[in-house]
Amino acid sequence: MSKKKVLIVGGGYAGIAAANRLSRKNSEAEITLITAEPIFREKIRNHQVIAGTKGKDFQIRNLLNPKVNLIIQRVEKIFPNENKVLLNDGTYFGYDYLGYTAGMRAGDPSTKGVNYFSVASFQDSERLRKELANHPDAKITVLGGGLSGIEVATELAENYPFAKITLLDSDKIGKNFSSNAVLYMKEVLKNLKVDLIEGERGEYLLEDKIKTSNGIQVPHDYCVISAGLIASDLGKNSGLESNKIGQVYLNEHMQVPEYSNILGAGDGVKIPGEEYTYLRMACATALPMGIYLGERISSLLGKKSEIGQKPFRLAYVGRCVSLGRKEGLFQLLNYDDSPKEKIWTGRLGAFVKELICKFTVFSFKAEKYFDFYAIPQPKEKTLVKQNERLATAEK
Repeated sequence: MSKKKVLIVGGGYAGIAAANRLSRKNSEAEITLITAEPIFREKIRNHQVIAGTKGKDFQIRNLLNPKVNLIIQRVEKIFPNENKVLLNDGTYFGYDYLGYTAGMRAGDPSTKGVNYFSVASFQDSERLRKELANHPDAKITVLGGGLSGIEVATELAENYPFAKITLLDSDKIGKNFSSNAVLYMKEVLKNLKVDLIEGERGEYLLEDKIKTSNGIQVPHDYCVISAGLIASDLGKNSGLESNKIGQVYLNEHMQVPEYSNILGAGDGVKIPGEEYTYLRMACATALPMGIYLGERISSLLGKKSEIGQKPFRLAYVGRCVSLGRKEGLFQLLNYDDSPKEKIWTGRLGAFVKELICKFTVFSFKAEKYFDFYAIPQPKEKTLVKQNERLATAEK
């Protein structure tokens, strides 16, 4: 009997986790991971790439179980009716099951001019690092005050003390954190002399400045965009149903409804339904999704999997943000990503943040050999209460 071919598209957090978990569950399956680059890009460290504080890179081959075949190519299109994909070298690759883990990318790329850079892009991050090496006193605007924007602003302010850093956001920063966490982040930004502009939407992105909807002009030499991230367009361009930012729709078992042999995980997918609305683009979501993807395909291939037989569930535990190399913040969370009051700050917060970043790579290495990563699960009592609330709301 020939081996079933499992193809995983994308070598990010979800793809590597899925490949390693599946490789140990199904020795008779032929598992191949296809990705455009041989190096694993830690997107959660792109702010460090910009500031020149990032450490070593990791070869994807070294993070994968030896049973997983690795092909360094870009997938141009998926043909779901024919169970094959087209690679950028013009060849086709067939599959029995496809794991779609293509991830996300910068929105509206290369249309704002050479002075604009996306924190979602490693290439942009590296390009800006080289620019700042020659212009350490530059005026830099960070557009978007989410986690990535805060990390970029603080990292740059710490490493380029003569630069003028402005953090611009259309809303309030830290809106998913508790009030005491927001106060702490603002205090760190103030101490690092970062100008914070909240409640101003960047309406016109010009070469040397941003004009807000209220007429405020924010001049810059360089602008880092940390907002407007969208999913890879591979799924959408291949005819898979997706939302307005390109995320492919999945059911509760993370399968494409129209094509049950295509499963997804990571930033490039979306599970509709009220009980899944709290899931966000993050490695904290992609890694457990990848583990579930491996278990679900294993179950579909006939192997016993308690995880893969049940719908996907995830409970968030914490949210962390680095505030330079010396400061950090860790916010404890309820399962649905809402904040608790407890926070860890300062050097302890920075230590926890760094530990979590290292934990992701360590998880890949451990998963090569045994089941290491356990998906945090919501308590059953909490789920029952939520379902009762939804049922009441529908009446």
